[in-house]
Amino acid sequence: MLVRALRFFTRTWVLVSVAALTVVGVVEATAGAGAGGFGAAVLGALTGAILLPASTQLGLLAGAVSFGLRVRHVVVGALRQVASWRLGHVTVTLRLLPVVLASEIGPWRKPVILRCWLAGVLSAPAGLGTVATGWLLADGPFGRGFAIAATPFMLYKLWPRRAPLTTSTGWLLFGLPSMAESRRAEFRAGASAARAHEALQAGDLERAQSRVDELTDEHPDLNTTVSCRVSLHEARGDYGEAVALLLSHISAADLPARELSYNLAGLAGLAFSAVEAEQLPGDEALPVAKKALHDASALGFPEFQLNGVHGLLALVEGDADEAVRRAKLGAEHATSPLSRADDLVTLARAHMARHDNAAAHRALAEAEEAAAWWPRVRALRTRLSVA
Repeated sequence: MLVRALRFFTRTWVLVSVAALTVVGVVEATAGAGAGGFGAAVLGALTGAILLPASTQLGLLAGAVSFGLRVRHVVVGALRQVASWRLGHVTVTLRLLPVVLASEIGPWRKPVILRCWLAGVLSAPAGLGTVATGWLLADGPFGRGFAIAATPFMLYKLWPRRAPLTTSTGWLLFGLPSMAESRRAEFRAGASAARAHEALQAGDLERAQSRVDELTDEHPDLNTTVSCRVSLHEARGDYGEAVALLLSHISAADLPARELSYNLAGLAGLAFSAVEAEQLPGDEALPVAKKALHDASALGFPEFQLNGVHGLLALVEGDADEAVRRAKLGAEHATSPLSRADDLVTLARAHMARHDNAAAHRALAEAEEAAAWWPRVRALRTRLSVA
């Protein structure tokens, strides 16, 4: 219990929140604003902490649309999914608590690096404008609180930082132009990889294979290329081959921590799928996959994005209740139709293990709506038909 409490109170967001409240309290006490002023300042700080990242994200989205990047997914809010729909090639997801704006943006056309940098150029003034607004309102407690929160948040956004699922505005502005040539090659290959990814999401494996073949001819050893080849093996249900390819790549390549975390998370999920499909023996594959899962988390891969993988692990180890819990969370936070379908299959299989075929059929129906052609969806459909 004590260890849990220490972990909670030493989390970054808790420490930052305490520091912000302390600064707000000192400023308002100095200004003689009283309890009412402190409350207004706290509200202003909360508003600034919400609007600042949203404004930089809106600027990035505007830059992506203006300069020819691919916007795949826009998420409004946090916690569980309320609704999701398609606008052209963009998936829009609305979540329960609408206080966060996030997006999945990637390269689409050459020159890739210049287009990404220009998108960052639009993101920065959007955030700086929000900070300036806070300082213009700083004659009152609400404005002071807003400025106190927004200003350091913007400085943090301008700090070059690239972590799993996170790229700062500062990294686009300062880190991207100064990348080593090996990293530039990965970025340039991203445009071709994005087209392969789009074909794969649509279930057009022939077109995806054609794109991956082109990428392999041009850049056979890049992490981007290997990731696309692994994804194709998974889309065909060849989990054992995908695991072998990815293991070989991880062993041979000198990958940065961010890319390594993605590869390790993928390796864990593929190995669990291979064990489930009886393509690999569990006594050999599970220890390797569990270590990969642990290492991915240790390298900073967000734990909430690993719920689906943990659910599949619980399923293959026979813990149906934990598999249901984790798979539900994974499906709610899935970032693509294919990952959502995969988590829903895990959920259905766990329901079957609990002898609840009605719930399994409901989960299967949702999985088929997301990606009826996905190998695990087809296998589950056959299994439930027999049942």
